[in-house]
Amino acid sequence: MDRSQKLSRRAFAAGAAALAASPRAFADIGKVEKPKLTLGVAVPGASFLPVYVAAARTWKQMGLNVEITTFRGDSEVSQAMAGDSIDLSVQSPDGLINMINANQPVKAFYAGFHQADFWWLAQPQIKSWSDLKGGTVGVSTFGSLTDALTRYALRKNGLEPEKDVRVMQAGPSATSIQALRSGRLLAAIQSTPTKWVAQDLGLTVLGTQAKDISPKWPKHAFLAKTKFIEANPNTIKTFLRAHVAAIRLARADRALAAKVMIDAIKYQPNYADRAYDEDIPDFDERGLLPEQKYMDVFWQVQMEGGTVKEPWPNAKLLDDRFIKSFAEWAP
Repeated sequence: MDRSQKLSRRAFAAGAAALAASPRAFADIGKVEKPKLTLGVAVPGASFLPVYVAAARTWKQMGLNVEITTFRGDSEVSQAMAGDSIDLSVQSPDGLINMINANQPVKAFYAGFHQADFWWLAQPQIKSWSDLKGGTVGVSTFGSLTDALTRYALRKNGLEPEKDVRVMQAGPSATSIQALRSGRLLAAIQSTPTKWVAQDLGLTVLGTQAKDISPKWPKHAFLAKTKFIEANPNTIKTFLRAHVAAIRLARADRALAAKVMIDAIKYQPNYADRAYDEDIPDFDERGLLPEQKYMDVFWQVQMEGGTVKEPWPNAKLLDDRFIKSFAEWAP
């Protein structure tokens, strides 16, 4: 690449960042009903990168004052949503399904987080799934996404959970990696960046969600109670406008995105860079769910886990009015 090409790319990135960050780039969409919001984030993690970029830059530029509360999983953030202590949440569709099954009046209003980024790490002597027979595998909690994915992966590899392999609650990745290192677990499902820490320590990468289950996954979605969606459409449009601007800004400014992860979730610089490369391709600024072939796998996992009896229509999960009106409010 010659110098003129480098300058051209640099200029493009700078222009994109300026466009993403400038509130003057957007048409008026009406008065914001509720400029001060509370957002619940299920857990800290790199797959929430646009949220952290929005907190650092674009929410304020759009005239929003958003307070983030980070929880310890879907169960906690769902309870906060049910109890009206937060306005919005960003969490897994698994948590949304559980809330709908509990008759909570909640829906997703935007998706677009398509990361399939879990790995299964095992003791160094474990070289294949069959080597796990008679041992114990760790998941975060029973009934969680990590539990459903692990049981699905075990069955796919010819192992019956609780018969061939014991499944144990081991807490989040930062906790379960200690159980792995001490030998109390033969394997455990790990998230970013702990999966890389485990790999760097010499543990076996037994499998990955992207290769063993599906390369795309409906990892997170923005949720609200249906009454909030009905009462605050301009607020949600403005919030989503800031979200789209944050995605574009993150794509245009790698250094900013990495710094945001270092500051917000305390990633080491090398892991922030790896997380950026892994996650940035799988943010869909239009808020769509993954393609149907990937959703078919999602529903298969849900059915095997017992949360649903059959695939649900998207409309049962997702109020797609803002996705359909993207051209009216987006940057």
